[in-house]
Amino acid sequence: MLFAAAAVTVSAAPQKVDFDKLPKNSQEFVQKNFPRETVRNVEMDREASWDKYTVYFNSGAQVSFEGGSGDCSEIIMKNGSVPANLVPVKIKSYVNNHYNQSQIRHLAMTKDGYKVGLSNGTLLYFDKNADFKNVDKK
Repeated sequence: MLFAAAAVTVSAAPQKVDFDKLPKNSQEFVQKNFPRETVRNVEMDREASWDKYTVYFNSGAQVSFEGGSGDCSEIIMKNGSVPANLVPVKIKSYVNNHYNQSQIRHLAMTKDGYKVGLSNGTLLYFDKNADFKNVDKK
């Protein structure tokens, strides 16, 4: 039983892969939206029903992609904000109108919509149409 648990743990651990192993659209996304960033490493996390790739940059930023589709699922910026062209217009507008002193440091695309983390620690939740739903202030 202990060996079976250890085997599951080992197989579920992220493994490093080369950048060129990312889906083509993921590679293009990184090259287009993060042209000044240097890729430190890429990890693939394989779960039972899905793969997830995460690109780590030297700056501390990271971008995650769904393995099958290669679509971006999450962007985390250590310094600076998520590139403005990647943030839906309605979300940008909401943040500018209500939190104009904060930067968008985290953007996650979920099955229910969007989760947005601001530089002041506030978490905002939006539906799939980018309409505001809820706030979680730290």
